[in-house]
Amino acid sequence: MEPEHEVIVSVTEEGMARLDRVVADLRAAGLVVREVLGPLGMVTGSVRAGTAATLPDVPGVLDVEYARSYQLPPENGPRERR
Repeated sequence: MEPEHEVIVSVTEEGMARLDRVVADLRAAGLVVREVLGPLGMVTGSVRAGTAATLPDVPGVLDVEYARSYQLPPENGPRERR
């Protein structure tokens, strides 16, 4: 089973005018939509690794980026000395 990746999809200005259609096409392409940020022209969600490469081909999509995550060390964990 392919791993899933969190992605952020940027929508073109033309795509924002028909955002519902772009979101439906992204879902059909395999994106599990988490949130639609209409005023920002962004859609967040997750997609299987093999499917991520097809998302930029969806009409109205400007760019697809992998979301980055960060984790701080535990509060009581080891700390770096300076």
